Amino acid sequence: MASRHTKDSELEAILEKVRQVRNFDFRNYKRATLQRRIERRMTATGCRTRGAYLALLERDPEEVSTLVSSMLIKLTTFFRDAEVWGALDTLLRELVRRRRPDQELRIWSAGCATGEEAYSVAIAAAEALGPGFPGPELKVFGTDVDEAAVAFARRGVYAPTQLEGVSKERLARWFVRTGEGYTVRKEIRRSVVFGVNNLVSDAPVSRLDLILCRNVFIYLDSDLQKRVLARFHFALRQNGALVLGRSELIPFAARLFEPIDLARRLYRKDSKQETPLTERTSSAEPPSTAGELSPLDEATRENHRLLREVINSQPTPILTTDLDGTITLMNHAAARLWNRRDTEVLGRKLPALALPGLPQELLVEQSARVRAGRSERELADALLELPGQDTLTLRTQVVPLKGTRGEPQGLMYVVHDITSLRSLEQELKQTNEDLQGSNLQLQTINEELRASNEELETTNEELQSANEELQTTNEELQSTNEELETTNEELQSANAELDTINRELAHRTSELDALSFCQRTIIRTLTAGVLVLDSEGRITTWNLAAERLLGLTEREALGQVLWTLHIPTLKRPLLQRLRRQLGDNRPLRLEDVAYQLPHGGQGHATLVATPLINDAQVLGAVILFEDTTRAAALAQENRAIKEKLKR
Repeated sequence: MASRHTKDSELEAILEKVRQVRNFDFRNYKRATLQRRIERRMTATGCRTRGAYLALLERDPEEVSTLVSSMLIKLTTFFRDAEVWGALDTLLRELVRRRRPDQELRIWSAGCATGEEAYSVAIAAAEALGPGFPGPELKVFGTDVDEAAVAFARRGVYAPTQLEGVSKERLARWFVRTGEGYTVRKEIRRSVVFGVNNLVSDAPVSRLDLILCRNVFIYLDSDLQKRVLARFHFALRQNGALVLGRSELIPFAARLFEPIDLARRLYRKDSKQETPLTERTSSAEPPSTAGELSPLDEATRENHRLLREVINSQPTPILTTDLDGTITLMNHAAARLWNRRDTEVLGRKLPALALPGLPQELLVEQSARVRAGRSERELADALLELPGQDTLTLRTQVVPLKGTRGEPQGLMYVVHDITSLRSLEQELKQTNEDLQGSNLQLQTINEELRASNEELETTNEELQSANEELQTTNEELQSTNEELETTNEELQSANAELDTINRELAHRTSELDALSFCQRTIIRTLTAGVLVLDSEGRITTWNLAAERLLGLTEREALGQVLWTLHIPTLKRPLLQRLRRQLGDNRPLRLEDVAYQLPHGGQGHATLVATPLINDAQVLGAVILFEDTTRAAALAQENRAIKEKLKR
């Protein structure tokens, strides 16, 4: 088919590169569309010519994937084109009414992109089925050639902008708010099966009631459109429906299917036509089986028996069909290969049997070409997996069966087992790849050896330079060593001086300890109570006289703030006055302070508070509390005696 297009070697090379790397065959897509997509990528990558862009594809496989994504335009939304969906709702209700209770409603969204159309038709079908649905009776298949798009569709999570075509009622019933988007409810997701499928090369989904394939055919040429439509015809059940895009008016579709609503591109499989692409005549009658042959003379009967025995004696599996695709002969080798009896297959349609190892493309498109006389022979390879045995590689050849006047009477399928040949080809290919790999490894090793030699020469020069630098460094180290010896002598002298200073400090510390001991002893033996406070009013010294006069032990008083203690001897007004005076760094002297003696009775004392200030820095205060009770009593007795003497 590529011969119909203008020969452009660079464009064909780009398409071949895409087919090799990503297994996408765009050779039968419309050239104008492909050229626009390629030129857009050339502009984005800065390539001025197709040759430069082809070189980029050779270097960068990621660009091949980007090019494929740009060719596979994904323009889809939920319930796109309201008029079409209105007609689809009516069509779905009709399909639901016609189906048997035990029959599964099967729908295929071909070219579903990111899944909006597949979920839309699943929702519409569930509503047509009625309350309590969907369940196992609904199966929607969503397929696309883009694996990334299919993976996105499987998640079923969409942004609010992608759901603009969904009504509020459907949004509330069939979607769940998750984060910033919406997720399709699991009962709908269970009904939809997503997978990767190429409409041109992969087998179609079978036994379908409805196929949606919108805005895909606009990228295909007429021959490829016919091939895909023929596959859709084969996949649909009788009276099954097909929906195409509004911009896809394909005359061949109206000949192959019965139009339901041509304006909205709705078609139904014509119940009068069983197999597409088969030329029929009104006078053709189905071939008779061996038991229904019209009377023939004895020679003709003998020739038929001989021909059948010759075909049955062939070790190669052979099948023959009439122009309608009905099997008329199956030899013994074919029966053994597929484990089928003649009675099971004779008179049945070959494509409907779905025999493993016979590709669907061979049974439909390629057979149609041979049947129509456009090709003398068609070949196709496929794998056949047998239980408990190795997988076989089969090559099937289709040739026409012609009458005495050259008129077509049917087709013959000859199957060859090429497993060993394919194995040899694989081994030869692997051997060639290994040889090429070995040659590349040898070239790489030679280049590495040359590079290593150059590196060794460079390393040698660097080592010589390093040796000279080491000699210079050695001289510098010798000079540094001499400087370190001088520094060591200076450090030894400094250590000697430090030892002398340490001995002097130890002597001074001993003297200070002795002085501190004497000072503490003197303070503790004073008859007056001595209180020493720090700058924050905490008690640092509390002698024995203070314990006796004020009623608190040294352990209870040390570290406490004087103004917070409850001392019966020192009343609260006296403490507040004392705190104010010392806070203003002023001394205080009180000659006759009345206080309660610890053992009871009234006592008198003298209180002297002096702030400790050193170079304007307040260090604390010293408070002397001297008991004058005895002296006051003696003075009072003396005054009493003097008064008596005066009398």
